[in-house]
Amino acid sequence: MSDDVLSRLIAVLRISRAEIRAAYRVGSRVYGTAGPGSDEDFLVVLGKSGQRQDLAFAEGLNVVIHGVATFQDALDDQSVFALECHFAQPAHVLVAARPPFRYTLDRKKLAASAIGKSTADWQKAKKRFADEPAPSRKKAFHALRVPVFALQVAKTGKITDYAAANHFLAELREGPDDDFAWYEKKLGPTREALCAELTKLGGKR
Repeated sequence: MSDDVLSRLIAVLRISRAEIRAAYRVGSRVYGTAGPGSDEDFLVVLGKSGQRQDLAFAEGLNVVIHGVATFQDALDDQSVFALECHFAQPAHVLVAARPPFRYTLDRKKLAASAIGKSTADWQKAKKRFADEPAPSRKKAFHALRVPVFALQVAKTGKITDYAAANHFLAELREGPDDDFAWYEKKLGPTREALCAELTKLGGKR
């Protein structure tokens, strides 16, 4: 990972390198779905005591900020987004956590977390689709990607393939701009099946 990227994050966040406990690239450039105009997305964990979860933005740059406690809480809560960072491939790790954060798989909690996030994103996509079709397609993609990643963790203990849900985005891009029912018919049952499989795995110890 380029030192230039880390330097830019330090400048945007107005912090010192010593304040960063961990930093990861996230989003479309990790999944392999980024286009020429896609923003760069990162998650940064700051070591500052009492640091709350926050967001920061600059031109073409989006940063999710965590403190050590909030990021550990996210892992304990089985947040798929936090797990994407925890299992990130070396190429997407700007600063590796030392010591590493703790993670213990809890399939039941993982299923509940992922299904809740997937359902919320799907409903947001449906609600906003008529006014914002492009962002809503992205939200619907997240609703499908989250259970796909959660299933990888439930089955293997980690995220093994960050491109596993990309074919859903290609399907979403084929749909109309004025009818969310098309998406519900084409991909709604798939999302429900993924969530049902997660629920089943959540009952296993």
